[in-house]
Amino acid sequence: MTDLSTTTRTTPTGPIAEVAGDLDYYSAVRLREAIRVIDLRPGETLVLDLRGLTFCDSSGISVLIAAHRQAEIAQARMILRSVPHNVTRVLQTVGLDQLFDIQDGPEINAPRQPTRTDLTRPGTGTDQN
Repeated sequence: MTDLSTTTRTTPTGPIAEVAGDLDYYSAVRLREAIRVIDLRPGETLVLDLRGLTFCDSSGISVLIAAHRQAEIAQARMILRSVPHNVTRVLQTVGLDQLFDIQDGPEINAPRQPTRTDLTRPGTGTDQN
């Protein structure tokens, strides 16, 4: 087991928290608190850089969901960057890859545009199946 460490720095676009080690039941509370005290402003982007994450259980996933919610409340954006393959698989399995903006590498790309399937014909407002 590798102890969890978090390093947070501020950038012009918002805070970046680098997370390393095991994110489990015992360490999740520390990450939750580290994220909770981040001063996130409307329009900023909170980046959670997970390249150093070696393990993540359901408690860790809950912290990621709470961080996403904190960003929403602050009218900000959250990105998970450099997510290890094993964590990506878990996020995909439970459908959270649809909630989180997951990006590889050091660059922060433009936000994904939400996709919407429109089942109505333009101007009708009703299904035409």
